[in-house]
Amino acid sequence: MGRFNLLEEPWIAVAEGDSGRKKEVSMLELFRNAQHYRKLAGEMETQNFATLRLLLSVLQTVFSRYDFDGNVLPGIILDENGIQTEPLDTDETDDVKDFSESVYECWKRMYDSGKFPNILLTYLEKWHDHFYLFDDEHPFYQVTKQEMDELLKKSKKGKPTTIYGRNLNRTISESENKAALFSPIADKKIEKRSIKDVLSASEFVRWLITFQGYSGLADKVSLTGPNQRPSKGWLFDIGGIYIQGNNLFETLLLNYIPVLPGSKEYCGRVQKPCWEEKGLTVVNRLCKGESIDNLAELYTNWSRAVYIDPETDVSKPIQINIIKLPEIDHSEHSIEPMTIWASYKSGRDKPSGFSPRKHKPSQSLWRSFGMIAGNSFAKETTRQPSVIDHYQERLVSITNNRWVDLNGISMQDDGNATSWLPVDEIYDSFHVNSVVVSDKDADGWVKRITDAVEKTNFVASVIYREYLKGICSIRGLDLEKDSWVKGFVNNETSLLYSVIDSEFKEWLSSLKPTDDKEESIRSWYGSLRKLVLHQGELLFENSTARDLIGKKTEESGFDNIATIYWKFVNSVTRTLGKGGQKVEQ
Repeated sequence: MGRFNLLEEPWIAVAEGDSGRKKEVSMLELFRNAQHYRKLAGEMETQNFATLRLLLSVLQTVFSRYDFDGNVLPGIILDENGIQTEPLDTDETDDVKDFSESVYECWKRMYDSGKFPNILLTYLEKWHDHFYLFDDEHPFYQVTKQEMDELLKKSKKGKPTTIYGRNLNRTISESENKAALFSPIADKKIEKRSIKDVLSASEFVRWLITFQGYSGLADKVSLTGPNQRPSKGWLFDIGGIYIQGNNLFETLLLNYIPVLPGSKEYCGRVQKPCWEEKGLTVVNRLCKGESIDNLAELYTNWSRAVYIDPETDVSKPIQINIIKLPEIDHSEHSIEPMTIWASYKSGRDKPSGFSPRKHKPSQSLWRSFGMIAGNSFAKETTRQPSVIDHYQERLVSITNNRWVDLNGISMQDDGNATSWLPVDEIYDSFHVNSVVVSDKDADGWVKRITDAVEKTNFVASVIYREYLKGICSIRGLDLEKDSWVKGFVNNETSLLYSVIDSEFKEWLSSLKPTDDKEESIRSWYGSLRKLVLHQGELLFENSTARDLIGKKTEESGFDNIATIYWKFVNSVTRTLGKGGQKVEQ
């Protein structure tokens, strides 16, 4: 008999809409009352992102089969269990049109009603027995004991890797050999194990889902075959992007994609969430390297075959047994809609392409604005996240003139290629008008803002850095050999960006579709000029006598703090103009 059913037991951490108070709810309760919750409120943003994708996989599954009233969609054939038997015939133009119109009509009815229809709850209740955390038949996100034994034979290993609660809990991420220095839980023993290994059932579920997305490579037993690499967790390798609405219902609906933009090939694909299949089926498909062509399967992707003893007592230290699974496609052939992408060149005989790019810990999200909003004038070097593309193309006209938050989330690793241990998360967001971020005309807001971001980066990363290097040069420091120089330049540049960050976000959130574009951009350049010159002036005012003495140089004959400061001022002014004057775009 299964224990702790995710549909009935409270485990999803949410913030209530009115008070902001944190509480735990079941899946059924969440979908009934998503409009009353502000957002997911788990222990980490990475955990919230993994949970969000699980919830989205439910929407992707249900509304690929049924409309708002619970009727089967045009062109879709279901078996006795309500599972789609075959993909929509995309060669039949009328079927594709009818299906697309139906799923978007369903989306609009949900948006207008402000809540999810009953068919969503009916579907989940039908799959009730596949949502037990502890079960010997259909354990959630796991394989059974019999399936694990089969996989061990295949891996030619006598036993799986065993990990404990502290390895799952990413607020600790402690190994067996090295204690975490700043653990949120004081260490003491319970049944010969650390109390850090104790998790409540609700915590256990949240961290299990997170672990499947962010695993690392520290464990040893693997099912990877020739030309396959073990998975670190799919979410570990991407720069996650999602849209946040005014409440959790809106957030789910704004990130739900009825039809992937760009190709009718993925219209009406059979959705394959992991709970509808045997654990062994999920694992074997990954081991065979089968491509993922549906979002429900992608959102519930496993990095590990996990076995949890159904008799586990959560009042005691917990452990799970795991085997590494192969990673999934990281190329532009992936249908992943919730990541930024980086272009790459493979060489003379290999094609260029795109792969998911993680967010950088030292960079604010707005610095990737062009990659997120989809600068159509740089298509060869950018690929837009499909979730944003879908919102811009299909939803912004329905949701009307409103503001949304664009959120970015990644997991930072330890830099060790043998373990890729998760050490910290990277999270940032910016607030922007939906019409502004969707205006991709030749002279529209997206192009203008992207240019402003590039110019801001040029001023901070090129002009200001040259000023900093000049200061080091007149002090007789070797720009190539002195490690202090690199640290000084990087630290001061980061300090400038921290000053720019809040100002740029505030400016971006203030933009309205009716604003004069040229005047708005000029206003930002005026603000940026003041910020950058102020930081440069602080360094000038704190210069030393040695800086005033300066040194002879081959380029200008002589440099000191005054000459390089005025060169810096002139460069900034040429690039940004004076005050509100017009500058070259």
